[in-house]
Amino acid sequence: MAAIKMMLGMLALGAFSTALLACGSSDEPRKPAQPTKRPLGIGNTRMANSELEKAVRDNLNSNEQLRAADLSIVADVTKNQVTLSGTVSSEELRAKAVELAKSAHAGVIVSDRITVRPSAAGRAETSFT
Repeated sequence: MAAIKMMLGMLALGAFSTALLACGSSDEPRKPAQPTKRPLGIGNTRMANSELEKAVRDNLNSNEQLRAADLSIVADVTKNQVTLSGTVSSEELRAKAVELAKSAHAGVIVSDRITVRPSAAGRAETSFT
C-alpha cells in the first residue's frame, strides 16, 4: 500500500513538473525585446543636452524655411527645457518652430525667444506706393 502511495506521489510530482515547464514554452517564436530609449538626462548631462538639441534641430530641419532661418537651440535636460532664439520671417514660422521643438521630446518646455522680422521682399510686396 505504501509503495502505491509513493508511486502515485511521484507520478503527481512528475505531472506537476511537466505542467510548469510547459507554461514557459510556446509554439510562437519569441519577439526580440524592443530597444528601450534611454531617458534624456541619464548619465552625462552634457551629452543628454546635446542629444536633445540634436532632436530639436532634426525636427526644425524638416521644414525648409526653418532650416534656412538657422535658429539657435540651447537645451537643459535638468529642467527639460529648450530655448529657441533667432529670427524668422513670420509669426506662422515662429509657431511652427515652437511646435516642432515641443515634439522633439515628451513634456519638453520651450522658451521662445524668436524674433519675427518680415523679410524686405515680403514688405515690398505688400506696400502700395
